[in-house]
Amino acid sequence: MKTLSAALLVLLLSFPLCASETVASLVEIYDQPRLGAAGRMQNVQWSHGHLKVNLADGSAAPVLAGDETIGIYFKGKGTYEYLSADPTEASVLQTNARKATGLKAEKADGGLVVRDSFDSLLLWTRNAVAPVIAPGEVSAISGNFTSHRELFARDRHTVAPFVFVKAKLDGSDQPLVRAEFSGGKETTVYLYDPILAHAEKLYTLHKYRDTSIREYRQALWPVVLSEQLIGYDRRQFVDPDFLLFGLDYTLTESGGNDATLSVVETIVPMGRPQRVYRFNQSSNFYDDNRKMRQFNVRKVTDAKGTPLSFVHREGELLVGLPAAARVQEPFELRFEIDGDFLYRPGGDSYWELGVSSWFPQPDLNGQYYTVHSTIKVKKPFVAFAPGVTVRRAEEGDYNVVENKVDKPVQFAVALAGKYAFSEETEDGLTIRIATYAGRNELAMKKLSSLARKIISYYEPFLGPFPFKEFNIIEIREYGYGQAPPATMFITQEAFNPLKDTLNQIFSQGINHRFAHEIAHQYWGHAVKMGSMEEQWITESFSEYCSSFVVGEIKGKNGRKAMMNTWRSNAKSATGAASIAMANRLVDYNDDRAWFDRTHLIYDKGAYVLSKLHEEIGDQAFFSFLRNFQAMKEWRFATTAEMAPLLQQITKKDYAPFFEKHFWGTEMP
Repeated sequence: MKTLSAALLVLLLSFPLCASETVASLVEIYDQPRLGAAGRMQNVQWSHGHLKVNLADGSAAPVLAGDETIGIYFKGKGTYEYLSADPTEASVLQTNARKATGLKAEKADGGLVVRDSFDSLLLWTRNAVAPVIAPGEVSAISGNFTSHRELFARDRHTVAPFVFVKAKLDGSDQPLVRAEFSGGKETTVYLYDPILAHAEKLYTLHKYRDTSIREYRQALWPVVLSEQLIGYDRRQFVDPDFLLFGLDYTLTESGGNDATLSVVETIVPMGRPQRVYRFNQSSNFYDDNRKMRQFNVRKVTDAKGTPLSFVHREGELLVGLPAAARVQEPFELRFEIDGDFLYRPGGDSYWELGVSSWFPQPDLNGQYYTVHSTIKVKKPFVAFAPGVTVRRAEEGDYNVVENKVDKPVQFAVALAGKYAFSEETEDGLTIRIATYAGRNELAMKKLSSLARKIISYYEPFLGPFPFKEFNIIEIREYGYGQAPPATMFITQEAFNPLKDTLNQIFSQGINHRFAHEIAHQYWGHAVKMGSMEEQWITESFSEYCSSFVVGEIKGKNGRKAMMNTWRSNAKSATGAASIAMANRLVDYNDDRAWFDRTHLIYDKGAYVLSKLHEEIGDQAFFSFLRNFQAMKEWRFATTAEMAPLLQQITKKDYAPFFEKHFWGTEMP
């Protein structure tokens, strides 16, 4: 068997940048690749990062986008193996491979190895070596190439050209690789992306089970087997490419489900000058009647109104400036968006824009924005948004509300409907209760009193309530709560606990739910998560704090029942993944993955905190909570920052505690 020597490797370098090249023009070119002259590929070994590929025998051709060579296409017999060298992801890799794919994660020197065969490979490279194609007689492969492209166009994990466009226009010299494998046990993608994802990934693609929506049936959804960070340790906060530092929007109902959304965002580049910016921006969703609702990005401009090049598709938005913006020098982007996205669930008289990408935003570590919002809704609807109320007014047929959040937040929301509301201000805090389809004075009074009591209970060990106004809004469903900044969405049994049997059933845990969602104003907003690995900072800490409230209301037995539930649920899930890796659990054919994920982030995390509390005692534990809130207030937090604080308080090293129980799968 022979391998490629240095002389037989080619470095695929980008062509010099033309002034006419824009985000839109380059994506269009990359979307229409073509093959060059084909040749032979036999017994060729190729590797990059933790991936090794054997091209045993087949035909291959260079892939061209315009005049640029962007990779090769291979049709024939081949195999690959990928090494996960990060022990933190070992459990979730084994679980996902075993339960959601036909692959195995096998032990090997240095970690776990995943292997598969393939008969079709498209290898995209930039600033990375790629195999040279030898001359020789070959079979026609253009039809295979077309079929391969059609298959991977259904990938809903990433828009493949976006990172290559960013690298080209920003002049990055970092290596990029995307390898698409098909024809083996699984349809698989390998990414080496130090630019957007800052990670090396291996994921398989799958159909979504039991869906009646044609687009979802055709799409292929990812099961991430491995994600190894490039240039970072998992325990570090990953610096964002840019910050969304300020959000200013005007939302106007234009009738029915239609709306226009004008957004002005203050962007701060981080790390290096940048010309290209990638945002999460919803493209569409399906309502209960399987009707597709659209978000249409109509226009993107700079602060002067100059149109900018952009591409919006599959939940991602790529925007290009004429020239790179300087590091840490803020600039404005303006977006004009419209669509029929004001969906009213079940035909009810309200709509909600929740904790999703209904406006352009970066990943979690780049969301750090103040908010100025203006919402105009047709009467009799009334609108709500987080923050201090600047004004409520009537403008012709519209009810208008304007709000400001002057602290950096994530997860901005908006909601409007046939609501009545009351508000009371006491000690500088306004609590607003909004009831759906009628004025429920009794609920308004009781829930306002309950919220204020819970907040007063938390303040001695978590600090002053983070916001000056707090909206508590009824949602016409059962059994859940949600806590965007300065807001609680809570379902109808909280407002009418004795109305009917369903209300009585779901109202049993309402004090717990209320306390959990109020705790999120501290854990999730004042102290933030910068990645999905750190979601326990929002959920586990809120859950554990809520148990103190339950103990006050129901006594020791009420709190003990919660801890017993946490322990039981945690034991059932802890072998699947660590708390840190729980959000990676995916199986499109089995809901167990979702339950395991929930039992880890909510239950095991809370149980871990209960055992820590038990070990160090009340005084040290409440000092830990209070000081961590003060230390990280309005900042991103990491689990790695907890151990030094605990050591300062207790004079004991708790880094091993978190390694075993948070990063690892041990039960305390």
